[in-house]
Amino acid sequence: MKNTKNNILIALITFFAILLILVIMYFCLYNRSEDKTNTKTDAVYMGMRYHGDRLIDEDNHIITSYDEYLSLFNSNEVRESDFDKNNYVLVEIVYDECAEKNVEIEKYAIDGNLLTVHISYYATCGVCAPNYLYYLIPIDKSIENIKIEREYSRVNNPHCRDDVAYKPMIYLYPEKETEVTVKLLNNQFLTTTYPKYNSYWKVIAKSNGDLYDKDGKYYYGLYWEGNNHKSKVQKDGFIVKGEDVASFLEEKLELLGLNERESNEFIVYWLPKLEHNKYNYIRFETIEEINEYMPLEISPTPDTVIRVLMDFKALDEEIKVKEQELTVIKRVGFTVVEWGGSIIE
Repeated sequence: MKNTKNNILIALITFFAILLILVIMYFCLYNRSEDKTNTKTDAVYMGMRYHGDRLIDEDNHIITSYDEYLSLFNSNEVRESDFDKNNYVLVEIVYDECAEKNVEIEKYAIDGNLLTVHISYYATCGVCAPNYLYYLIPIDKSIENIKIEREYSRVNNPHCRDDVAYKPMIYLYPEKETEVTVKLLNNQFLTTTYPKYNSYWKVIAKSNGDLYDKDGKYYYGLYWEGNNHKSKVQKDGFIVKGEDVASFLEEKLELLGLNERESNEFIVYWLPKLEHNKYNYIRFETIEEINEYMPLEISPTPDTVIRVLMDFKALDEEIKVKEQELTVIKRVGFTVVEWGGSIIE
């Protein structure tokens, strides 16, 4: 009987010891996970700015004091005492208010100096000048610099017209501040422009790409959209899985001469329309094809003109096409860059 009681006691002690170890492991793993991943409720929404009123120039700004916070927002969303234990990363989300709705940070993860932000939104096919949403995400005060990576998830799968050149944006980079006139010669095809196009655009362009009209109003680029554009599957192009579209575009857009900002804006707009397809047929129109549809006349004459117009078609199965040969373009002197795209139905 005594041995039986001892065995029961030993079994109970062993059971509770194992249970205690499991509880400790659970809380250790749980807390470790919480340190790295947070829900959207931890990201503080700080409002929207229109395209001409961007809040910051850099993409990794850390707010380190309550006074700096007030100078940027004049808000009480964050308290002075919050800065006793945290600094805040200012996260900027570029979005198109005509094409994207319910844009929000779904969750985020911090791993060392890398902040990965998961952004969800509802996508349509409208096009407007881009605006900016701002969020604050708390980080440990020991982090002095940070890199932000944005991952986007789209809620829907929109159907877009196949005779429209969507969202061509024109960027101007003269070597010094210059008055520039831009003409779209087939202006009978234009459906939407910003700023308003009246036979031509005339702006003061700075070397960093900032544009100003005669009244001093700021624009980051010249936007137009046109109909009567015809595109179809050709003998050449690329077949790209939806999951590979982002890396594919990063590689090809750099090859075609776009800088990081231009590529980012291109990918943010087009990725939601491509990444959820099983396969995509993608082809970049030649400069001759683009000029035939919408000739571009610029004065003074630029040294480098880069026009990127991507045609694509969603596919359920792979098809055979010859891989398109792309020409590497180097930016020299006064550079003009334009990007846009069109859907093949």
